[in-house]
Amino acid sequence: MSQSKWQASGSEYRILWAGHEWSLRPDDECPGLVRPGLPASIMALEGVAASGRSDPGAMSGKTLAGVELFRSRVEATYAPPDWGGLKIRASWSPTEAGDGMDLEIQVSATSVDELRTLEVFVVSRFLDPGSPTADQLSSWVYPRDPCSAALSYDGREPGRMLTRLTTLPVPLADVRFCKPVAMMSPWPSLPGYYVGMIHPQDVSRQIVLGKGPLEPSGGFAFGTRHGLFGHDLEKGVVVRGRMRGLWVRGAELAEHTRTAFRRFLESPPPLGM
Repeated sequence: MSQSKWQASGSEYRILWAGHEWSLRPDDECPGLVRPGLPASIMALEGVAASGRSDPGAMSGKTLAGVELFRSRVEATYAPPDWGGLKIRASWSPTEAGDGMDLEIQVSATSVDELRTLEVFVVSRFLDPGSPTADQLSSWVYPRDPCSAALSYDGREPGRMLTRLTTLPVPLADVRFCKPVAMMSPWPSLPGYYVGMIHPQDVSRQIVLGKGPLEPSGGFAFGTRHGLFGHDLEKGVVVRGRMRGLWVRGAELAEHTRTAFRRFLESPPPLGM
């Protein structure tokens, strides 16, 4: 199996990444990259939200409108009902160098004045979301601006999450928002760190998951949730966002992350988006 190509088997797609096999099922409840038999998911789709409402199952087998293996990408389109004609296209593809994985999200709608401050959630975590440990995690929110800082409290987040949620200060204009987040690998067979990054202009809130009352330091996060976009979505408007995931060895973490993030920010969007 080539590291740079997906292999389809029914509704499942498999690929070698960082020397290990990963699978993707676009019809899962939370579609993303998983290692079979292990409680982890990378760049998984975790629903949509707008002012006063959220739908964790908006991107699942129940709303899947189509899947296509196009060039080096697995493209899945979702059409959740009662969301103003919202369509979400997610495309997972290996990077050209073969050391990373990209996720591109594209959204559009047919409604007018219905989808306010729309967010599409993408999560990466090394825990089963139904485990007792997952229920004890705290959320540390890095907002893009004052408007996105208020999104956690407009009714889109469940009350049980708000009891363990801390919104950090809005960044100054000259401070880079939304830096890459590193998570230590829980698997001895895959040492090092998973590093997730996203274009700052594509995300409204970066939510880092930690355990305990203190903000997790570098490499010790349990997961990340990214609320993409956070804009009003009108008929005829198409919005796109990009993310990238890498596996990095511990000794190379700081330098490799800086270099990789710079390259990611400078890279053009892929053809076909």
